[in-house]
Amino acid sequence: MKLILKTIALILITTGLQAQNIVGEVEYRYKIFYDKIYSSLPHLTQQERDRILLTWGNEEGYSTRMKLQFWPEKSLYTYGAPYVVQSYSWQVEDYIIENNLQDQTYLKFMDQMGKTYVVRDSLNPPKWRVMNEIRDILGHMCMKAVSEDSIKGQKITAWFASDIPVPVGPEELYGLPGLILAYDINDGMLIVEAEKIEFGEPEEIISFPKKLKGREVTGSEYQELVKDFIQTSVESKRAWMWGLRY
Repeated sequence: MKLILKTIALILITTGLQAQNIVGEVEYRYKIFYDKIYSSLPHLTQQERDRILLTWGNEEGYSTRMKLQFWPEKSLYTYGAPYVVQSYSWQVEDYIIENNLQDQTYLKFMDQMGKTYVVRDSLNPPKWRVMNEIRDILGHMCMKAVSEDSIKGQKITAWFASDIPVPVGPEELYGLPGLILAYDINDGMLIVEAEKIEFGEPEEIISFPKKLKGREVTGSEYQELVKDFIQTSVESKRAWMWGLRY
């Protein structure tokens, strides 16, 4: 009888915690390692690689902050407060993503490839494989999941907290049974990790401009633009990361 009561109490406590963990805001540290990325690009000349290593070589990487606001029905994602040093030029560009879980649609407003795009379409989450590994992030036990981006040639490793039962995350990552608190691309070329999480209604809700001025495209149209941009950059022996978010 005591065991049954303990089990019921544990279920109630867990349910109560989850009910409190479905609204909040996460602050992420977004750290990119240009030297690692450019060293891995086979189409660049050795002279260009040496120049990049000299200009952008930094063992600590280059950081900025991003923030994610989440509710059971949607999430909003954009830049957070910048770091005093080692931030990069993307910080001043438009970059807002809204995932509407209720309508299963998304809206992206972002400066990429030298233009401003407004992308609207139905949600189509990455194909995830949940692995048998765990780690602690800000006191939340997170499980590992892996996916890939075939267009950008990226291996993605994410860590999600099942005790925060909202299927959202930073950037364009979502669709796991819990909030994504960290991820990396290509074994540490880009590392994004939660530094702070606060539960409850955010004080200031992320908002889009009243008028979204930009080229309106569907998700598939945008992916084709990305694919063509990368291919053209490779053929021209340029690093596509200068015009496209890694």
